[in-house]
Amino acid sequence: MLDMLRTHGYGLVTGVPCSYFAGPLRLLDRGEGPPYVAAVNEGSAIAVAAGTQLGGRLPLVLAQNSGFGNMVNPLTSLVLPYRIPMTVMVSMRGYPTADAGEPQHHWMGRVVPSWLDSLGIARWMMTKDGPSLDEVLKETRPVLDEGRPAFILVEKGAIVNDAPKATPPAAPARQLTRDDVVSAVLAEAGDARLLSTTGYLSRSLFNLGDSDRNFYMQGSMGHAAGIALGAALARPDKQFVILDGDGAVLMHMGSLATIGDVAPLNLVHVVFDNGVYDSTGGQRTGSQRTDFVAAALACGYRDARSADTVDELRTALRTANASSGPSAIVVRGAPGGSAGERASSNLSVSDIGNRFRESLAPRAPAAGDGTSS
Repeated sequence: MLDMLRTHGYGLVTGVPCSYFAGPLRLLDRGEGPPYVAAVNEGSAIAVAAGTQLGGRLPLVLAQNSGFGNMVNPLTSLVLPYRIPMTVMVSMRGYPTADAGEPQHHWMGRVVPSWLDSLGIARWMMTKDGPSLDEVLKETRPVLDEGRPAFILVEKGAIVNDAPKATPPAAPARQLTRDDVVSAVLAEAGDARLLSTTGYLSRSLFNLGDSDRNFYMQGSMGHAAGIALGAALARPDKQFVILDGDGAVLMHMGSLATIGDVAPLNLVHVVFDNGVYDSTGGQRTGSQRTDFVAAALACGYRDARSADTVDELRTALRTANASSGPSAIVVRGAPGGSAGERASSNLSVSDIGNRFRESLAPRAPAAGDGTSS
């Protein structure tokens, strides 16, 4: 695939990872093929590609269809009116039907082709049975020459994940794992409501401490903080803890500013920063130079600190839960680890939402009690 991109003159690749592209992404991360920019979200990738084309290089965007909504604004207000050509390869998760464990892919698995048609954007489909990437790229060239974008929709397995894995670097000093962080949060949570971002953090929370008080995100990457903010404002009498990841925070980092501005007293934001998108194959998030503690403080969080050990993390959680928020705790942790079972393999996502909502519903006081919760 990367050889083919060179042959067809592509000068830069950008995007957000998907496991369907795990093989080429592994090589791009190692500096093989065209230069690669790990974008924070799909809309940003479209903007990077637009600038690349304006600068004289032919760009390619890699993304998954679950993030297609993030592309719509820059596509319709930048790429189409300014006539900026680019090629966008989109993995078709949930196509033609979503499996039972991933209901969040149901709608995007169905609507992306018709949405592209409604925008007048040319599209091609690649499957395991063809056509080849070479054929498709040849067919897209006249479209690009007209100043229009070209979308290549990619079924699972159309691009084989056979790129060799790099030799892992020497293990650093002991870093906290995802399960270490979740276990510490559970130990200090009390009756707080826990909201976990999409991916392996939600799986870890489900497997280590399932509760009606937990809200497990599947899809909507980057929005766990916004959901927690809304819930915290709706129920200022309850404590809320966000279990977030570095990639998810980067995707919609403006939420930090909103939280800091509104400043809910009852919100604790735990960020597990392991530097990779574990659930799509371990691609870099681009957070290696990002100081989430400084960012949270700059955005108005009342307190933000890092934690490198379980003891530090538990102490920070106790301090945050006993203080006025919003507070942030950033854990620079280790990538990898067992994925665990999805919550949606045991509960429907609507049940997850309903039971969380019910856990927050005020209860009528019992006769003679005079209290509610």
